[in-house]
Amino acid sequence: MRFIRSASFGLLVLLASAYPCIAQESPDPSPTALVERFIAAFNAHEISSMLALVSPDVQWLSVDGDSVTVQTNSEEELANGLGSYFESVPSSRSTIEAIMEAGRFVSVWERAHWDRDGEPASQSSLAVYETEAGLITRIWYYPVMK
Repeated sequence: MRFIRSASFGLLVLLASAYPCIAQESPDPSPTALVERFIAAFNAHEISSMLALVSPDVQWLSVDGDSVTVQTNSEEELANGLGSYFESVPSSRSTIEAIMEAGRFVSVWERAHWDRDGEPASQSSLAVYETEAGLITRIWYYPVMK
């Protein structure tokens, strides 16, 4: 009987010590980490990697004053838009100049870089990413600052 109690206690300790490892194997990334991975995939022009980080009904929105224009409403539309963009601006990349997380929202001051007629060019813009369950669900882009 003592052996059974010891074995049961040992099994309980083993399960309790293993549980945190199991729980940590596949947690959702933090919203900030998710956005950083998305921007890294953008910089590598890896559309499939970007799509792995967004929800199927992801929205990309452009904000200008009191109007908001929906650029995309799905992964497919996002993939098509990115494909066209990377084809027309093959040197494009983006750097994070500042980032702030507030719950499921991540605000990013991004600087876009590309080559224009052989000369480096850049511009900055504010973007706000909304995340849910480890995926980006919505991205708002605000007017460009030179």
